[in-house]
Amino acid sequence: MKVQNPTQNRFQYLLEFKQTERKWHFPFLAALCIGSCLFIGYFLGKPNYGALSSLGALTILYFTSAPITQRMIHLAICAFGIVFSFTVSSFFGFNIYFAALSVAVISFLAHFISSYFKIPPPGNFFFIMVAAMASTYKFDLEMIPTRVGLVAMGAILSCSFAFLYSVFIEKSKVVTVPRRSFNKRRYTKFVESTIIGFFMALTLIIGHLLEFKNTYWISIAAVAIMQGRNFEHVRQRNMHRILGTFIGIGLAWVILLFNPEKIIMIVIITVLQFIIELLIVRNYGFAVVFITPLTILLAETASEVHHDVEILMKARLLDTIIGSLIGLAAGFFLHHQQIINKLEKNIRFSYFQFKKLKK
Repeated sequence: MKVQNPTQNRFQYLLEFKQTERKWHFPFLAALCIGSCLFIGYFLGKPNYGALSSLGALTILYFTSAPITQRMIHLAICAFGIVFSFTVSSFFGFNIYFAALSVAVISFLAHFISSYFKIPPPGNFFFIMVAAMASTYKFDLEMIPTRVGLVAMGAILSCSFAFLYSVFIEKSKVVTVPRRSFNKRRYTKFVESTIIGFFMALTLIIGHLLEFKNTYWISIAAVAIMQGRNFEHVRQRNMHRILGTFIGIGLAWVILLFNPEKIIMIVIITVLQFIIELLIVRNYGFAVVFITPLTILLAETASEVHHDVEILMKARLLDTIIGSLIGLAAGFFLHHQQIINKLEKNIRFSYFQFKKLKK
């Protein structure tokens, strides 16, 4: 009988590819939605507008296994959630501490609502992501309606493509990756949402204190790690995120070394989005390898100035490491049952005391 090495088993997940029934044309649909926004922005001479609208186009990633009516209602609600998250955080970007507070509130609501209604993956992720990004944009009150409008247009485009796809191609139910659901006590969702909100605010404040330029990269890395089902899964995603980012930075460096035109960058981003959607349900670490250059190229496409490649790579890696460690710390609290129980007890006590005072 062959005895397996425990260390080998421990790190086997890094190379493990899961089975999935996701069809190839959904990754194509996701790439089409993101790419269309970028191409339209480029040909209109506003590549930064295209990058903004692509945030709203991320709505397509909430495409679910459901009859067409329920599917479109679900997408419309998620589109509203993304636009709402972006809008609220945009108005509080004038001050880092108000921005952190707004992201904390959005993160709380995103997790509480998505867990209450059992929204399947990506769950709260993109609502929190767009909120973090909006809070770090240069504050310009006059530009907020334009930015919100562009995000909303991207969301509408995704919903339109999803409707056409549902009617003409995928009329039956779409098979998605099943996810375990657990029956939680009344206050568990509230406690979890509070923890996530606190740590998301912390990512922005730490990034500000360290004087980082794009602090939302820390936030994105942290919330990605928090998506784990348990602490072991959180730890695995942390390892995936750091290793995947390290390799992905090398890939981004190779691409930027050739100093491609913006139109070539957009083509590459579209292809990367297709590859990511193929891999994300199979191996998170391999998907991160392509997520990293996609985010870097997206930032370069939206920017009107050319950044130093070496500085950009170092900043991205450092942001990811810090964000992953914050996410790991948040995961510890989220999945430490004794801490959750104690916080629930305190909340119940405070609630009953408040009711007594009210009477």
